[in-house]
Amino acid sequence: MAGAQARGSGTAPRPDIGRVVMVPAASAMILLDVRALLGARSPLGAQGGAAGATAVLGVAGAVLAGAFYAQVAWCYLRRGPATASSSSPAARIIAVAATVAPFAFPLLAGRPPSAARQFAADALLVAGTAWAAWSLHCLGRNLSVGAQARAIADRGPYQWVRHPLYTGELACSLGLALAAGTAPAWALWLALAAMQAARAREEERVLLAALPGYRGYRARTAAFLPGLL
Repeated sequence: MAGAQARGSGTAPRPDIGRVVMVPAASAMILLDVRALLGARSPLGAQGGAAGATAVLGVAGAVLAGAFYAQVAWCYLRRGPATASSSSPAARIIAVAATVAPFAFPLLAGRPPSAARQFAADALLVAGTAWAAWSLHCLGRNLSVGAQARAIADRGPYQWVRHPLYTGELACSLGLALAAGTAPAWALWLALAAMQAARAREEERVLLAALPGYRGYRARTAAFLPGLL
């Protein structure tokens, strides 16, 4: 998402609700990731083969997730007021639902996955989280859950796609669905993909109306995957 600093006025600024909610939430997730790392059952060196590779990916995923949530907190702490925001209640509900939906995947898990399936799931999680963390770093203080306008982000992966953060999140969620391995988990992933697409459309509507340069940026970039979508 994107935006610019709002003009000062004589009235006191309203509190940033997103910051009030997301900074503590991201901090809690960092603590959970640290706990997961400290609670690892056996040292990586004691495992070999597929189990060892899966353990390495698991640790990498936890480290990347912690870094991702640290960036979430930092972006919210640094961001300024939006120049425009979506007025659609439905769009706000979809944005919140898409943000919390990935946490439901573990609740939909079936029997434990095979070593190969777990490895593939962890690989998707690591790749998706790394991509999302890079995207978030480049998005910076323009981050928001709902559709808002601040400034056009066009660095890093934003050179090629307009919503790389959603691409990374969908890759992570695909790994979670693969690990869960149940029909409800796959249905949730499809619903999440639809919600992210709806979020992207609403964001672009807000950005096109608020930022004159966004139309040209939109014309030269893909939405989610370079050259494909």
